This record gives sequence, C-alpha cells and structure tokens, in this order.
Amino acid sequence: MKSQSEKHSYLKLFSLLASRMLFFLLFQVLTALLLQSWELSVKYWIPVATLTNFITIALLYILFEKEHLKYLDIFRIKRADLKSNLLLFFLIMLLIAPLVFVTDYLLKYLLWEDANTAFNLMFQPLSPFLVWPLLFLFPVSIAFAELALYFGYLMPRLQKKLNNKLLSLLLPALFLSLQHCTLPFVADTRFIVYRAFVFLPFALLIGLALRKKPALLPFFAILHGLMDFSTVLLLLLQ
Repeated sequence: MKSQSEKHSYLKLFSLLASRMLFFLLFQVLTALLLQSWELSVKYWIPVATLTNFITIALLYILFEKEHLKYLDIFRIKRADLKSNLLLFFLIMLLIAPLVFVTDYLLKYLLWEDANTAFNLMFQPLSPFLVWPLLFLFPVSIAFAELALYFGYLMPRLQKKLNNKLLSLLLPALFLSLQHCTLPFVADTRFIVYRAFVFLPFALLIGLALRKKPALLPFFAILHGLMDFSTVLLLLLQ
C-alpha cells in the first residue's frame, strides 16, 4: 500500500503533466470574461501561452530549489562536448523537420477540405502594441518553460518513480502534445484533434533524443524559441 507521501509525489507529477493545459484554459476563460466573448478570446492564445510560460518557469525554479538543484543548470552547454552535441542535434533536426511537416499536412488533409482552416482560426489580427512585446517575450519564455518542464524535470522523475522507461517517455511527450488542444480551445472536434496530436511525433522524437542525451536540451530550447519567434512574426506580417 502506497504511503501518504508517495501518493502526494504521484499527484504532484501528474498535476504538473496537466498543468500547462489547465493554465491555458484558465487564462482563456479569464480573457473571454474580460472581452465578454469566447470567440474573441481565441485570437489571444499567444499572450495566454506567454503568461503560462512565466508561471511554468516560476514553478520549475521552486521545484529545483526544493531539491537543492539549480534550474538554469539544465540549460548549460558543455563546451567539452559542444561539437559532437551540435552534430547530433543537426542530424536529429534532419528527421524532425520533415516529420513536423508531414504530420501537419496529413492531419489537415484528413480533417478539412480547406487546409488553411486551422491557420485562419489561430492567426487573427492583434494590436501591434501587443504583438511587438510578444515577439520577444513569447519565444524567450517558451524556450525556458516547455521542454524544461516535460523533459528536463518530469521525464527523469517519472522514470525514477514509475521505474518504467517507456512510460516515463510517453507521458511527457503525450501531455506536451495534448496541451495544445486548449491553446486555444475552440469547440470544434476536428480542431481539437488537430491541435492535440499534431505535435505528438515531434514530442516523441525530442523526448527520445533527450532521454539518450540530456545535454541536447539547450539546443532544442533555442530551436523552440526560434520556431515561436517566427510564429509571432506571422502576426506582424498580416
């Protein structure tokens, strides 16, 4: 029979797995109440994500401190292995890039006649006064939040707690992908399915790479930040 402290430990880990999904939804609800429109709240998903990122970073800082560890240490680049790690990172990128494109294309093809449906739902005009700060805040905050939570913090602790290598990889990858179904939340089954699973192969591959080589986390974090810089850039170019 599990002790009370062990049950608390399981609850903490599984709460953290679902935390970003729930924060996305909470902040969208608050945005909808402020605007008195759920439909209008949808286009504010990037500010919602940015707020969630800062909460995630604060949580990670506290969690690492409780274990007498330094949160920022997981982002340190080891100079001794820099060349070999960079080479491995770029080789993995050769797999990731087409995988992301193919997954996105196939899901859009299967779910909609018009492949631009998801794009049009998500990328609606925002005030430039809001977009310009987000051009910096969103990519920087997500670089320090998302992969760090799922693979830098949760994956090794799930492995220790569950003693199951496969499950400790699958759970963070699955929740990383599933979190997007509330970012933004649109009451449309096809959109929910698309957002929930479009990043799953991407998350699995990155999780596997970081399981084998945790030192690659800083490189993937930088990549993630650059990807989301381009996401905000799309809003400015509209």
